[in-house]
Amino acid sequence: MKEEQSFGQWVAGRKISARPTSLKTYKSYEQAHLLPFFGDMPLRAISRKKIRKFKKHLSKKLAPKTVKDILSYLKTILKAAEKKGYLKSPEMPKVRVQAREKEILDRRSQQALSERVRQSQNPQDMAVYISLTLGLRIGEVLGLRIKDVDLEGGVLRVRKNRQRVYDPQTSRYPVVSLSPKTKSSIRDIPLAASVKAVLAHFLENRDHRPKKPLITGKNGRPCDTRTVQRHFAGLKKELGLSPKLTFHSLRHSFATRALEAGAEMNTLSAFLGHASVSFTLSRYGHCVTAQKREQMEKIAACF
Repeated sequence: MKEEQSFGQWVAGRKISARPTSLKTYKSYEQAHLLPFFGDMPLRAISRKKIRKFKKHLSKKLAPKTVKDILSYLKTILKAAEKKGYLKSPEMPKVRVQAREKEILDRRSQQALSERVRQSQNPQDMAVYISLTLGLRIGEVLGLRIKDVDLEGGVLRVRKNRQRVYDPQTSRYPVVSLSPKTKSSIRDIPLAASVKAVLAHFLENRDHRPKKPLITGKNGRPCDTRTVQRHFAGLKKELGLSPKLTFHSLRHSFATRALEAGAEMNTLSAFLGHASVSFTLSRYGHCVTAQKREQMEKIAACF
């Protein structure tokens, strides 16, 4: 066993290789939860009993999924320290995460939201409209540039993902445009005539420089996710929508409506930019089952 070292010292001197978006998440786990609890504790003093106490502490204020993710990252940190001979990494307590049904807009709320934002010249309203009607993730919406809206070709080209990341060299959290993490996320989404018309109207008074961001703030500069999420929160309050809805609920709503309309699973998977059809099925298979059950009821009525 090597000489004594605290958890905080190990974390401060540890170099990890990860995507900038993952680094941001890891850094938030460290600053908000791991260092306040374990920071001054010697590595070899971190026992299963202390980790269980940490889990109990987290569970009082965080969702089970978040607790599980933090413990998973803690395990990674301790395993790395174990390889260097600082401790024997204790077994992690299990966290039960129950699958929750995704919050989506009902049809009436979806129609009300669509009508509210579709003719708006506010870029943040347009961010909501694009996610609602095309199923983009918030980072993908914010990564869109003017040239990505191909009205002549009738497609929207998803090429960038704009997110706030952690920069280990400056210890700051800049907002940057990144390439999507999977090839399947780079995609061309066909535009229905109605959606194409809305985008054409929105672009009439926009700066048409090709590389200019499509979604901007009041100062004309690119938005970050927090700005758009706050804007969506205002729309929810204005329209009386469920407070449980998140911006990501727009993507879930798009996927659910697509399946209800009879879209094939492989087509929806391509629209959403999922890495595989099986992943899409694991997220939205319940919609297909409900649709089949409804069709079987119609068939049974014939006999």
